[in-house]
Amino acid sequence: MRTHQQGRVAAGHDERGAVAVIVAICFTVFVILVALVVDLGMARDTRRVSQNAADASALAGANALYPAAGCVSGVKPCTADAVAAVKSYAATNFSVSAAEWSACTATLPGGYAAQGGTSCIAFNNGGVNPTKVLVQIPTRNVKTNFAGIIGRSDVAVGSGAEAELGTEVKCSLCFLGGVEAENADFSVYGGSIAVNGDVDAGPNSIWTSGGNYVVGTVAGGVFTPATTPISPFGDPMASLGLPLSDPSLTPKTDPCTQGPGIYTAPITLGNNVACVLTPGLYVVSSTWLIGNNTTITGTGVTVFVPSPGYLNWKNGYVSIAAPTSGSFKDLAVVYARDNTNPISIQGNGSTGITGTVYAPAAALDFNGNSCFGFDGGPVVVAGVDLANGNKSCITITSAKETTVTRTDLHLSQ
Repeated sequence: MRTHQQGRVAAGHDERGAVAVIVAICFTVFVILVALVVDLGMARDTRRVSQNAADASALAGANALYPAAGCVSGVKPCTADAVAAVKSYAATNFSVSAAEWSACTATLPGGYAAQGGTSCIAFNNGGVNPTKVLVQIPTRNVKTNFAGIIGRSDVAVGSGAEAELGTEVKCSLCFLGGVEAENADFSVYGGSIAVNGDVDAGPNSIWTSGGNYVVGTVAGGVFTPATTPISPFGDPMASLGLPLSDPSLTPKTDPCTQGPGIYTAPITLGNNVACVLTPGLYVVSSTWLIGNNTTITGTGVTVFVPSPGYLNWKNGYVSIAAPTSGSFKDLAVVYARDNTNPISIQGNGSTGITGTVYAPAAALDFNGNSCFGFDGGPVVVAGVDLANGNKSCITITSAKETTVTRTDLHLSQ
């Protein structure tokens, strides 16, 4: 009897020993799993932050390639600016240092060219007129706190992104603000129209061009083709150096007989005057007024209008062409950036200008039966003022365009 009980006790001791072993193994596995969960969770969080940095950096780089305001180098595409934007965003969002970029290596897809002293920032098309920016955030080794018990002291974390530019938006008739068109017509042959704001047009306002791009809302008007919404844009000629000047210019009073010069006093041409401008730069810082049936003609002419200058060519006929070479090539009429006076030809006159018209703070005023006629362009102005005549219009032939923005900037990888 005693022997039987002793056997039972021995068997019980054996079972309790097995349970202890199982508990020890399970606890060890549990500790390892917890270590992996904690450490891999930290690595996953770091990977998420790294990916966010890659996405933001790629988008910032792509956005800096073709800015409306121009770039530091002055020549688009602005690859150096794009590289700087990538590195700035990566430093802000993931503390990526210059040394990390220099040490970073990546295998680039075919057609991509590295920029900025690292193979981890690259542009497609070999860097010539690129439309994509590839960013590889330098790899980080995330130290593990617990996984060392299984021989893993760190986890390598890296991320990459590619941003792609959408369709380039160009314009020959570029409004830097909204347009109250009333009954005016707008026709551009060989180019497009872009409006950085709302369009409020009358039912008889007809818009015809290669593309009608509008940032804001559209009310009224007849558009061919239909309007396309775009992102807000800046001044596409912001890099143009102003004021325009010529050291040989002297103060003068009569542009019709004295030619290029600096005109600080008001210019008034009466009725039926035939004024022929000789080639050169005319700096007009006061009002230039012309009477009924007066004509202003000239070839190789640039008119620069600093504030408070004002071209008030009502009821007359104007036909001037910009220089085709030299410092003022293609510049026909230029207002200073702070000049808010309109370019006015309202009345029964007409205007024909060959070359660029740039008045970023001024509006085109063509009320009555007036029609602004341009050849080439582009025409960059703030908007439209008093355009409610039955025959008021703007027409651009043989249009030249300038880039204002790109649509649909997005991550492609």
